[in-house]
Amino acid sequence: MPVEHREDGALVFGYLDTNATRHPRDSVLVRTKVRYHAEMRSHHFGLLVACDVVGDDWVQVRPVPSPVPTTQHLLGLLLSGSGTLEQSGHTMKLQSGEFVLYTGVRPFQLELNGPYRYLVMTLDAATTSLAQATVGATADTRLSHTPTGRVLAAALTELVHSAPGLGPVSRREVGEHIVYLLRTVIRDVDRGHEQSPLFEQILEYLDRHLAENLSPATVAAAHHVSLRYLHRLFRDRGETVCEHIRRRRLERIRRDLADPDLIHLPVYSVAARWGLRDPSHFGKLFRAEFAMSPRRFRDQVLDRE
Repeated sequence: MPVEHREDGALVFGYLDTNATRHPRDSVLVRTKVRYHAEMRSHHFGLLVACDVVGDDWVQVRPVPSPVPTTQHLLGLLLSGSGTLEQSGHTMKLQSGEFVLYTGVRPFQLELNGPYRYLVMTLDAATTSLAQATVGATADTRLSHTPTGRVLAAALTELVHSAPGLGPVSRREVGEHIVYLLRTVIRDVDRGHEQSPLFEQILEYLDRHLAENLSPATVAAAHHVSLRYLHRLFRDRGETVCEHIRRRRLERIRRDLADPDLIHLPVYSVAARWGLRDPSHFGKLFRAEFAMSPRRFRDQVLDRE
């Protein structure tokens, strides 16, 4: 990976994209007590890009300020060693087996005590449907200690060891599953309590019927509850019934657009499979959610296969 040694540390870039020059999303300044050296290996999992970093010495990592805005999130798993992440006044200590989610929008400082092994992944806020505010709200939460967080930590640990043996299609699918699981971890933290059985049933019902004509009225009737009560269930969790349906449909469509086995299907046909049958309306929804057209998204992700 490109490294430039300077008086104030080592400038490292390209570790999240081996073809990059000084890409603002992964340019960092690394301070050490000795001359910086680490083994780095990059991996692509669809739109999720990862770098496995192994080093022997203490390091302090800070992003290089750039005038180019970024919408990236960073997901870091500490496989060995110990560390500390500081961002926006919050400090999170890391032990082996723990992960942390932080935003690339604001400055951060990461310290790792060697010998260490650190897996860092970059996730674009638009294409992963993870808002910056949502990520920021988890700053002082030990995500690794939640039930779903432990599942994600185990999956990331296994991913490090299995990545070299995965083919292009498997890599893309694994990347999708990692993003979905991360969303689940965050949603579980946001809820702060266990879901009611009724609400779980409603969510499962919606997922099974996304391709059909859904409305709050039909959902309420199917579960024998009033429309007012249904709206209250969703409002307590930060989104409306229609927002949830739209988000889940767009997530399924995005997944199918990234599937090379479905490349023969036109974009509008993929959208129609999940209940969005007006091409113009669908295009506007997709751009609003993922900051790009559905056709551009498909081209971008399949070009990486």
